[in-house]
Amino acid sequence: MPEILEDEVNVIEEDIVGWSISLDGQWLSEDMIIPLRGVSENEQVHEGEENTLGLDNISELLLYPTMFGKDTLYILVKLSKSGYYEYAATEQRWTSTQVAYYYVFDAIEAKRLRNDDVSANTVKIKLRDYGSIEGIKRKRLVRHLKERLVIKPKTEQLLVVHIKFDAENKDKIYFQLSSQHNVFTEVDGITKDLVLNGKSLYRSPTLLNYIHYEYDKEAFFDFFNLD
Repeated sequence: MPEILEDEVNVIEEDIVGWSISLDGQWLSEDMIIPLRGVSENEQVHEGEENTLGLDNISELLLYPTMFGKDTLYILVKLSKSGYYEYAATEQRWTSTQVAYYYVFDAIEAKRLRNDDVSANTVKIKLRDYGSIEGIKRKRLVRHLKERLVIKPKTEQLLVVHIKFDAENKDKIYFQLSSQHNVFTEVDGITKDLVLNGKSLYRSPTLLNYIHYEYDKEAFFDFFNLD
């Protein structure tokens, strides 16, 4: 059984700003949420409970150091708001819930996230386990992880981290996370896919030109225990 070092968890629970560029070229922002894309002055695109989830949202990011035999692993957990209408056609009876997306990988892989020599980078980290847990409460997260984890030498799933730096705003980092298969085209771990010309932008290096999260650069690297 893996030993999850719960007392050593790193947490980000505030100060993330989500951005998306509207269809008329205006950048829109919201705390912890990447806004839906539409015409910037069209408020209808944000109406309804489902639309408040945005293209993606983060309640918390957690990173658990974990020991598995002689291996030092990280378990990255993204807590995200989700929900559904019981009567979708009439948008009635909204039920909200929380989903935990979790990704298990060798801790040394996190060092690949820091590369100050490039302004934009897409890092693909091989996962040793991954999944999601619906309707979970934060205080029971570790217990549920212990029940579900099946750590393997490797899987065909990747944690894909898009990263971008701004030369004019050196203290900030722009990023987005998703889970992708090494071969197939499905994208997981997000609220809604972003498709352009029939293809997911999550599989393109230009993703952050359309949507991204903004956060303090050094705090981001501290979260992943990077010097």
